Amino acid sequence: MEELDIRDLLSYFLNKSVRFFAIVAFVVTIGCVYSVFLQEPKYTSKTSIILTGFSSNETSSITQADLNVNSKLVSTYQEIVKSRRVLNQVIDNLSLEYDTANLAKMISVKALKDTEIIEISVTDFEAKKAYLIANEVAEVFGKEAKELYNLSNVSILDSAEIEDFPSNFNITKQVALYVGIGVVVAFFILFIFYYFDTTIKSVTDVERKFELTILGSVPDYTKKKKGGKRK
Repeated sequence: MEELDIRDLLSYFLNKSVRFFAIVAFVVTIGCVYSVFLQEPKYTSKTSIILTGFSSNETSSITQADLNVNSKLVSTYQEIVKSRRVLNQVIDNLSLEYDTANLAKMISVKALKDTEIIEISVTDFEAKKAYLIANEVAEVFGKEAKELYNLSNVSILDSAEIEDFPSNFNITKQVALYVGIGVVVAFFILFIFYYFDTTIKSVTDVERKFELTILGSVPDYTKKKKGGKRK
């Protein structure tokens, strides 16, 4: 394998800049067509729950002991949200056609950093269905957490709402992604053509390929000059 000449490679890419940008534009166009006409929109509804104090007395304040217990329960509660015990009830209550495995894939659960707040996100192809599932999961989870731990420390902070805009559409990010893919594809294609191109284009190519010193060359008198054809 011959060594690559960086200068020659850069010169090659500069000479092929039109093709380079044409490939990038083609990839971006294909990506945009896919996003607009083929990509199916998905909608994400979010609800959040907060872990509160354990006392049934509304006038009592949350103690430090309550906070310590809540912080330890956050990770456990995250797993309970996506458990079969909760999801089976959600499926039955809403008469869903999903099984627990598919429903679990639609649900994302995360704890907000340094808080006792758990955010539940549900993504579905139908905005209303995502909204209904998110709220139902929160309701069922609250009841199950109370039954499992005999604690009344789960309250709904924000209920889910029906989203009007798809969550998987972001024109700016998608175009930027397609441009990046186009640049990689264009570079790869042109590099392949460059690497396997064995034609001799200049005196330098002859010297490098055959390791011979060129004493002279015959100019091409057929080329047009700025002042007209050379006689």
